[in-house]
Amino acid sequence: MKIILLAVSGIIFFASLCFAQDHYALVEVLIKNDAGLAFTMNTITKTPDQETCQSVLLPIEQLKNKYTVRTGCVSGPEWDKILADTFANKPTSSLYISYKDPKGHETRINTKVLSGSGSQTPGLPVDPPAGEIVLWASAMMDALEKGGIKNARIIYPAKK
Repeated sequence: MKIILLAVSGIIFFASLCFAQDHYALVEVLIKNDAGLAFTMNTITKTPDQETCQSVLLPIEQLKNKYTVRTGCVSGPEWDKILADTFANKPTSSLYISYKDPKGHETRINTKVLSGSGSQTPGLPVDPPAGEIVLWASAMMDALEKGGIKNARIIYPAKK
């Protein structure tokens, strides 16, 4: 009986390893500046499991009193595929910042502005102009360094 129980436990353990997958903590913060410009800051943190993913999101709850914040934990092969290039630090369609957070989790951050009422797609997130995105990235790099992040780097967009 003990052998059967041990065998079943071993199968469950190895099956859980085979089906282990990354989880991604997604955070979108809507910010309106004094000039009336609305933009989003998007952060994605790769975690090994659902519990860790939820713990990454817990401090974000404090921002909900000041900003519009959307959060969620996602996982699965489709998310792994969508985020593969980003977490491999490959250029994508827009600039982003890559770093490991203080707990060692791979994290990526970018920003988008919300298109104005004169746009063909009002209110949708679009890439900021090149000059503004570089200024944003520089300011974020400074803020991350002041916050103790020493490994941040800017990943510039793929050439079109």
